[in-house]
Amino acid sequence: MAPPAPSTATPAPPPACLPVRAKFAWALGSLGDNYSMNTLNTLKDAVYTVALGVSADKLGWALFIPRFIDAFIDPAVGYWSDNFKGKLGRRRPFILLSALPLALLSFLIWVPPSSLGPDGLFWYFLVTAFFFYAAYSFFIVPYRALGLELSKDYNDRTRVQAWGMIVGLLGGLGIPWLYKLTLVFGGASPGDTNVSPDVILEGAKWVGLGTAVIVLVSCIAPAIFCREAAVDEPPQKLSLLGAIRETARNRPFLHMLAMNLCAILATVSVGAVGFIVTINHLFRGDQGAAATLGGWAGMSLMAGAFIGVPINTWISTRIGKRHAAFVCLATAATAFVTMFWTLDPAHPNWLIFSNFILGFGLQGVWLMTATMNADVCDEDEIRTGQRREGLYGAVFALEQKIAFAIAAVIGGYLLTHSGYVAHTTPADEVLERLRLIYIIFPIAGLACAAIAIAGYPLTRQRMAEIRAELDSRKLASTR
Repeated sequence: MAPPAPSTATPAPPPACLPVRAKFAWALGSLGDNYSMNTLNTLKDAVYTVALGVSADKLGWALFIPRFIDAFIDPAVGYWSDNFKGKLGRRRPFILLSALPLALLSFLIWVPPSSLGPDGLFWYFLVTAFFFYAAYSFFIVPYRALGLELSKDYNDRTRVQAWGMIVGLLGGLGIPWLYKLTLVFGGASPGDTNVSPDVILEGAKWVGLGTAVIVLVSCIAPAIFCREAAVDEPPQKLSLLGAIRETARNRPFLHMLAMNLCAILATVSVGAVGFIVTINHLFRGDQGAAATLGGWAGMSLMAGAFIGVPINTWISTRIGKRHAAFVCLATAATAFVTMFWTLDPAHPNWLIFSNFILGFGLQGVWLMTATMNADVCDEDEIRTGQRREGLYGAVFALEQKIAFAIAAVIGGYLLTHSGYVAHTTPADEVLERLRLIYIIFPIAGLACAAIAIAGYPLTRQRMAEIRAELDSRKLASTR
């Protein structure tokens, strides 16, 4: 597509760097994102497989189906957000109106009717999850688009995303303890190796309620406290299909998506495997001890991520985003290598060390994908003349949903095809098989992610050229 003619509108040039208060206001929304999705990922196996007896592979499909269907809502939401005109701006109305249904569904998913059997529970989870993910789409797509357009500076974009991660990590310190809190609120006895389903269900109800309150308050904050910059009217508006087609042609975006896909599949697919390995390999069925270690290991993961935010941001500003992504992927892979020694029943607390390294590396990977996406939108404006953070954020969210859905299915099959059977104690050979899967599968996936990002072309120099061209067009439009 030929570059468009300059706009006749007079742009208001944004500051090179945002003030801290603006970054913090946007970052508050990361709590809603963090708790809504991580509560689901943390408790789904404990509640629906361990307590309610839904098989792991069926639970995987119950996640895959709504996420796959709902994922295609994302481009429509992004396109609508890009072209919406309202007094509050393009993004804030969507963020404001999605907060309540997202919070409500964050609670309802943990209170299934007691009269349902395994098949009924499968359908309850599937339907509730579908509406949950739909509400999440109407929040996360405009929210991420707002974060992408807040700054025009190459390095400050990384800092904006870093603020979101810092607030999300600090506020999300309770996430690693969600399963432990479920047992506590459910009334489990210390050292109980045979926790009853009623205990898990009662605890999950209260944890879900707390999550809903956090989601509601934090998701509303960006809509109230953030301000949006004015956007010039494009000379020619793309149709939805045309906009998707242009997005699919963006080579830097495709490289970033491929890295993100591989990293998610590598690390999320083994979540259910890790849950079973921790309980049965490290603690021989002691769920209370496993939940305690899970809490501390999760805290260690978040501590590594928190420390990684400023360090990975600094690395990115020094060597560029692509090379920083290589460093972070290698760090995450190293964490899984150390698990050959730290997944040891004689010293279960050693796993905390591996999780610290993993948190450091993965935080950098997610940080690089977010800040690269902002640069991609500048490259897109050169070709289309439009600011389309909404659609790029939507396609990114769509890919994440598909990736998590595929990971859920893969995780279920990794469990069932390794010989694990729900409500049984795995044999030693099954546990050893699961331990090797938990280590080797992520290492291979992270290596694929490194290959995918190798061709990402938006270097610091190229982004300076793009920024100069865009500024030149805006200057010409004012003459």
